[in-house]
Amino acid sequence: MPRAWWSHLAGQMMLQTLKEAPLPRSYPPEFRRKVLGLVAAGRPIRQIAHDLGISEQTMCVWRRQHLIGIGQLPGPTGQDQVELTAARRRIAELEAELAIHRRAAELIGEVVPPEDASRPSR
Repeated sequence: MPRAWWSHLAGQMMLQTLKEAPLPRSYPPEFRRKVLGLVAAGRPIRQIAHDLGISEQTMCVWRRQHLIGIGQLPGPTGQDQVELTAARRRIAELEAELAIHRRAAELIGEVVPPEDASRPSR
């Protein structure tokens, strides 16, 4: 069979798989706290994940975030992340504004010739 046909078929199969893949779910904070309470009580993560239909990796991420939040692990807390995201957004806005001002200054410099520099200043 021609290679192009096989590539097309593989691409179609991949697209179909992606369409059928479940989207990540968002869990409410109260649910997360209860799950972390079960982990803290000593229940195995694998069992909790199976019983509740949650990924073990998701639970490990929640646990890590919790430990960072209470200071048992180093790293940025949730509030730090919010502030960092806002700061990055603001920096991007300022950089875009600066680029506009620089471009405007270039255009003005091209249109308006500088005044005669030999004229004495007062």
